[in-house]
Amino acid sequence: MGTPAPEHGETFQRFREAVENEYAKARDVGHYARSLGYSPRTLTRATVAAAGVGAKEFIDRRVVLEARRLLAHGDHPVVSIASRLGFADASNFVKYYTKRTGATPTAFRRRVQGGGAAPLSRMFRGV
Repeated sequence: MGTPAPEHGETFQRFREAVENEYAKARDVGHYARSLGYSPRTLTRATVAAAGVGAKEFIDRRVVLEARRLLAHGDHPVVSIASRLGFADASNFVKYYTKRTGATPTAFRRRVQGGGAAPLSRMFRGV
């Protein structure tokens, strides 16, 4: 793939920064293209050159990363996480997350937080 052209590198850096600041407000490439003064095609080309994935995939991966972080390291209800990530309702978030990860948010949380450790009720049974 090589090194991205300098203009792609700068475009991608601006896009990456915008995504980092706004991923909870906007998940569509058109929003970022308009706010940065590029076409969606230019953002996608720059993102593929720099990150190896399209612009939409880049945005989605950032949203999923934050969702996973919140699910794994907190006990906030899925509805709260959905709201924090800019989803109008939890069902849209669950569909979005499941489509991109292959697991529901609750299943992911259970797998990560369970981590194979026995629940306290089993650990102290008979004590």
